[in-house]
Amino acid sequence: MKRRLMLCAACLAVCLLFSACGEKKTPETTTAASEIAAITEDGDTPDLPDAATLDLAGDFHFLVAGNWAWNDYAADGEDGTVVDSAIYRRNRYMRDTYGVNITNKDVVAYSSAMGSGTGFTELYTNYMSGNNVYDAAMIGTYDAANLAYQGVLQDLNDTPHIDLDKDYWDQRANADLSVAGRMYYTTGDISLSDNRSTHALIFNKEMIKMYGLDDPYELVRNNGWTLEKFASMVKAVGEDLNQDGVYNKEDCMGLLSAVDNNIAILAAAGEKIASVNADGEIELTLYSERTVNLYDDYLALVGDHSHTFNWQMNYQTGTYGNVATTAELADMLNSNRALFYFHMLFIIDELRDLETDFGILPYPKYEASQADYGHLVSAWHSEFLCVPKNVNDLSRTGFVLEMLAYQGKKLLTPAYYEKTLVGQYTRDEESAEMLDLIFATRTYDVGYYYNLGTYKEQIGKILVNNMSLTVIYDTYFNSAEKKLTAINAMFKEGAEAAS
Repeated sequence: MKRRLMLCAACLAVCLLFSACGEKKTPETTTAASEIAAITEDGDTPDLPDAATLDLAGDFHFLVAGNWAWNDYAADGEDGTVVDSAIYRRNRYMRDTYGVNITNKDVVAYSSAMGSGTGFTELYTNYMSGNNVYDAAMIGTYDAANLAYQGVLQDLNDTPHIDLDKDYWDQRANADLSVAGRMYYTTGDISLSDNRSTHALIFNKEMIKMYGLDDPYELVRNNGWTLEKFASMVKAVGEDLNQDGVYNKEDCMGLLSAVDNNIAILAAAGEKIASVNADGEIELTLYSERTVNLYDDYLALVGDHSHTFNWQMNYQTGTYGNVATTAELADMLNSNRALFYFHMLFIIDELRDLETDFGILPYPKYEASQADYGHLVSAWHSEFLCVPKNVNDLSRTGFVLEMLAYQGKKLLTPAYYEKTLVGQYTRDEESAEMLDLIFATRTYDVGYYYNLGTYKEQIGKILVNNMSLTVIYDTYFNSAEKKLTAINAMFKEGAEAAS
């Protein structure tokens, strides 16, 4: 599991902040990164050879590409944020210690990494031409998965000096993304993309009190935070404030939702579109009596437009398209017109100036007997680390990436936690506890990432396509199985070639 700050350390930071001053402080005035680094000195350290035995010095070229504007490898140290400082300090450490100058080509652009996007094209073209210019890449999920399927990426398990069992690599990713023992893309403390792209639930603490509802934190602690309980709280709130007969962003709603949540709820129930089985093969796991019941219950909730506002759908016309901005959704929270808000954790940045008090919660379990919570890492919003198969110096690349991941554990992840847990970002110690739970139950769905059967699109549109889960599954089963078989064969061939 990706190394996290312990809850006690996070809570201590919170307590120190608020005991020092009664006013909110920005992340810039909180504990220095060097002080936070001391908290994470325990745990795994890299098993690397003497750097003098390797030719490390020189530029190290990253390709950064994806749908969302995150680059964890470029910083001039002048931004002023704790995270920017951590990136700068990590880059400076690599330059001062090993003579490695981290450079990158940033081609991040909205909706540019859908499987054959800019990241895919750059690496695929370089591979086919035999003229690779990148030492490593951090690219959008669909592009990374497609490159793996096309045989363009290096198996990270066979990359010298990279040890994915170390705690600064995400062990949940190891378990969910390794096919036939091959690991072509991953994540961990080397980047913040997985943190930012993890689904979570925001709630309005003031409205909980206004409506006399149960404390969600206590429900989580007592294993009472289920979809049924969550739905009952959502349905306690809903009012057509302007009495125009239409429920929208002008009204008071129990839940703000979007298309992505239709997939995230599957992970919350401990289910996936596809999973890697005990034989190391991908198999479809989308359809069962339990998942049918899950969607029946979930759609009854989000399809009730008098209590749930889907900001990516016009329920009157039955069409998809944004009908509210994130600023307008934040205003609904701030004016106590929204109780719950499904989103990913990056949205916390946009809520930092809210006057209303809010907290962070895990997605509800489907039922109390479910063993664990589940939190999907969004494919559209995240990027994954990968290495081109024809990288110029694989040993050098492995050494640098291992050290970047380790330094990320010491600097980058603590800086993100400080920014997320204290100051203007969250307002209570309980949210720190919930974040710890959320990150520990992160889910990576290969069926989602490889877009098997286009199930992700079909489930995303389930509210307007008039197709049940059963019909969706049956209609696209053959195409899903065909692609799944091809992917399994490719991974198996790679495993056999390496043995």
